[in-house]
Amino acid sequence: MKNVVAVIIIIAMMLSCLAGCGSSSDNIMTIISEAEYRPEYPEERQHLRVGVLVGPYADMFAAAIKPALISMGYTVDVVIFTEWDATNLALANGEIDLNLFQHSQFLNNFKYEHNLELSAIAEVPTASMVLFSERYDSLNEIGVGAAIALPADATNLARALRILQEAGMITLNPRIDLARVTLDDIVGNSRRLTFNLVDGFGFFEEQIRGSDVVVMSGGRAYASGLNLSDALYNEILRDGFLMVAAARTEDLARQFVKDLITILHSDEYKEAIIDEESPFSGFQRPRYFF
Repeated sequence: MKNVVAVIIIIAMMLSCLAGCGSSSDNIMTIISEAEYRPEYPEERQHLRVGVLVGPYADMFAAAIKPALISMGYTVDVVIFTEWDATNLALANGEIDLNLFQHSQFLNNFKYEHNLELSAIAEVPTASMVLFSERYDSLNEIGVGAAIALPADATNLARALRILQEAGMITLNPRIDLARVTLDDIVGNSRRLTFNLVDGFGFFEEQIRGSDVVVMSGGRAYASGLNLSDALYNEILRDGFLMVAAARTEDLARQFVKDLITILHSDEYKEAIIDEESPFSGFQRPRYFF
């Protein structure tokens, strides 16, 4: 009975931390270390089903994580989803054992909204929003009157404008919520840049058409065959916006979770990411890489 009470208390502490704490690697690792093995666990799982969406993280899992799991004796099925919500619901329902497709902010919001017992295991290198150009090789070369392509949807437009300010190219009204800024909130534009709103879900060739520079999501840049290490500028992702592998909270002390953490912290995994020939070399790296 005491063991059961202890487990309940630990889970409550983990959920409270996820709700109120930051979502850095340090916090995630604390949550994992506080999880306790449950005596009622059946035999440890050797066959894993992992949910992903088509894109860079599915490729990262296939190239740099799945082979290591197989070398540890696991058999692994990769399950491709087309909807974010379905991927988390499948994890909560036990249809899959892990997923890798979302940042911890999205995971936390989704699980509280749907009352799901899901937890982040570890952050992974993440594709941030980037500036690309066919005309310029550096930010300093971007001339007066250059045309900048920006995603048209409100959320990504605000994010793109924040990045342009972060890169020193414009100044935004400090009295406006940065999550809601629009073109009308630009108060400084010394280079007299012009802006074209484009479909942010198009490929690079589509988004850059008629512009000198494009601000685009890392995922779309990756899908366009671009290496993020070649970008003029890479967004600095805030804490909580790196992608995470996730599992059911009740499974945090299972061996397959510990083994996945071991893989992600291994020299082999880090080398697969940082290699100059790797398509993931330009991704922002979690703190445990350093």
